[in-house]
Amino acid sequence: MENIVFTIGTGVVILAFVVGLLGIILPVIPGLIIIWLASLYYAAVVIGFDAFSPWVFALITLIGLAAGTSNIWLAALGAKTTGATWRTLIVGFIGAIIGTFLLPIPLIGTIVGYAAGLVLSEYIRQGELRPALKSAFGGMVGWGVSTLFEFAGGILMIVLVVTQAPV
Repeated sequence: MENIVFTIGTGVVILAFVVGLLGIILPVIPGLIIIWLASLYYAAVVIGFDAFSPWVFALITLIGLAAGTSNIWLAALGAKTTGATWRTLIVGFIGAIIGTFLLPIPLIGTIVGYAAGLVLSEYIRQGELRPALKSAFGGMVGWGVSTLFEFAGGILMIVLVVTQAPV
């Protein structure tokens, strides 16, 4: 009976990891939160904290916090270096969500919506297309880098969970 619970629990965790990694790419799904919750479930319920190091779980939490906030600070850094405002970043994020639903082609709608939101907001603010495109480009580069950073953080979190699996 114990093996069945372990097998089912591990299967649920693996499925959550896959959904979490997809969620990192699609902004509608909170990917790193799903990965962190699956890690917590695995540590607390599936194998227990007597077999799962609390220090490793603390490290997983720190990685999740750093990677999970990277979309804010890296996108902002990229856009700020080219002159965008916080309002522009918020409009870009809203555009990404709208684009995800209007162009349901995975990732394409999200990217197009984010870029359109950035350009629109900066064009309204500055009244010129060239600086708006420059700010949008900086925001897109920052968003791309942050997505890679989040994905790497998610993979690292998963690898740390795997290191705690009973042999």
